[in-house]
Amino acid sequence: MVEAIFYVLRVAVAWRDLPPCYGPWKSVYTRWRRWCALGLWQEILRRLSRRAEGCVRFIDGSHVKCHQFATNPAGGQSAQAIGRTKGGLNTKICALVEGGGRLMAVAIAPGQTYEVEAAAPLLETLRRVLLVGDKGFDSDALRCQMLAQGCLASIPPRSGRRAPAWFHQGFYRQRYRIENFFQRIKIYKRIATRYDKLALTFLNFVLLAAILDWLKSFSKVLTPKIAGRA
Repeated sequence: MVEAIFYVLRVAVAWRDLPPCYGPWKSVYTRWRRWCALGLWQEILRRLSRRAEGCVRFIDGSHVKCHQFATNPAGGQSAQAIGRTKGGLNTKICALVEGGGRLMAVAIAPGQTYEVEAAAPLLETLRRVLLVGDKGFDSDALRCQMLAQGCLASIPPRSGRRAPAWFHQGFYRQRYRIENFFQRIKIYKRIATRYDKLALTFLNFVLLAAILDWLKSFSKVLTPKIAGRA
C-alpha cells in the first residue's frame, strides 16, 4: 500500500493506472485520502523536525504549474490553492527549512499570492530563531512580528525602501539550502507538476516528499559508520 503511494509520487501516474502488482487502485486511493484527512504525514514530519539543526531557519516560495487535470476542482480554483500568474495556472509552495535544508513546515496558496501572506501560517510557529528570506519577504510588519516572537529577521531591503533594514550577508548566502530543498522534492513528478485537484492531497504529497528527504539525510549520516565497521 505504502509502496503504491510512493510510486504515484515518483511517476505521477493516474490512480486508475497503477500497476496490478499494487492491488486495486481504489483501495490505495481510499487509504491515501484517509491518511491525508487524519494528518498522518503532517504528524510524521512534526516528529522528524525535532531533529532540526541550529537556530537558523530559511523561508521561500516556489511555483508549481498545474496540469489540465487539476484545473477544474469542485468549489473553484481559488478554494483549492490554484491561481493565475504570467506563467499560467499554478500553485505556490511556501516552505520553512532548518539549517540543514530539511523541511520544518509548509503551506500552499494560489500562485499570485504575496509571499508574506502565503507564509503567514509558518511564521506564527517561530520562536527564538533567525529567519532568513529574500527580498520578497521585506516587510516592516514581518520584522515586527519576528521581534515580538523573540526572533530576528535577516532579509535584504528592496531597492526602493526608504528606512534602512538590517540583514546579515553571511546568512543570506546560505539561502541555497532552501533552493536545494525545492530542487530535491521536485525530482518527484507529482511535485514538479500539480496533478491533484484537491489542495489537501497535493499538500500531503509535498509532505511525503519532505519526509523522504529527511530519511535520506539520515542514511547519509549512518552509511560511513556502517562502512567503517565492515
